[in-house]
Amino acid sequence: MSTTIKQLQHFVAAAHTGQVSRAAQRCYVSQPSLTTSLKNLESTLKVQLFTRHSDGLRLTVQGEGFLRHAEHMLHTLDAAVEETRNSVSSVEGRVQIAITDTVSEYMLPKIIGAMRRQLPLVEFEPVERNRLEIENGLRSGEFDLAVVLVSNLSRAPDIRRENLLKSERRLWTSFDHPLVAQKSVSLREIAQMPFVLLDMDEHVDTVGRYWSAMKLKPKVVFRTKSIEAVRSLVAQNVGVTILSDLVFRPWSHDGGRIRRTVVSSAVPSMDLGLAYRRGAILSEATAASASTLRLLAKTLTRESQPRTDDEPL
Repeated sequence: MSTTIKQLQHFVAAAHTGQVSRAAQRCYVSQPSLTTSLKNLESTLKVQLFTRHSDGLRLTVQGEGFLRHAEHMLHTLDAAVEETRNSVSSVEGRVQIAITDTVSEYMLPKIIGAMRRQLPLVEFEPVERNRLEIENGLRSGEFDLAVVLVSNLSRAPDIRRENLLKSERRLWTSFDHPLVAQKSVSLREIAQMPFVLLDMDEHVDTVGRYWSAMKLKPKVVFRTKSIEAVRSLVAQNVGVTILSDLVFRPWSHDGGRIRRTVVSSAVPSMDLGLAYRRGAILSEATAASASTLRLLAKTLTRESQPRTDDEPL
């Protein structure tokens, strides 16, 4: 018996919700149908994916491993369908897009990939600048468009902003960290733990604001500009961190060894969006670039959705 897309969808829904009833509602099928689908999948794989408890379903070790692959396959399928649906554009032109260092680290390869696939005839020039330089460049016409953390922009009336996605920031810990036993964690509790800090200008500014608002400071044991280094250090239990769902990467080696937990204190989401000069007449190439980035944001939003098994069982 072969594995079907429906079975993968039912399995991922059950893993995300931890409840057969909620998974069935999400997939628009009856509970018996979803239960049969999961049993058939386990039979095909010859492993037990869930343990059944009075409070719902819990992933086994084999289930956690298979979930990463199932999510990746479904995300790849969604991307393929969306890419095919949105035919390659014949628009030509030149677009200079400014990005901050945070966006560059998080998203630049995906931005470049999406632009090259959808707008192969557009000459695309990404330029990394700080927030102030980007705002001034949009005003002067040096930049046609910017991809930024919109929450960090000034409130200048001549800069228009457009939110593309909202990504929650959560606590990242290793699987065996003491805090994984909790459904949510406060900043005061996190302040007692060794902390790995992503040392990028925008991120550091944001971190400083929400810690200061609570009159607390993280116990920083290591600072790095590399997100991969942060993942590795957290997975090895060198420290904890607070980062966006957008960069979790559950299918990566270290991502598969990290748990995410809700932070109960007021930690702002990471709001990514576009910025351009208010009143500017966008060229056809710039408008097409903005549309491509909106589609990319939808894909990234789906990919970054948290799983039920990120939280303690």
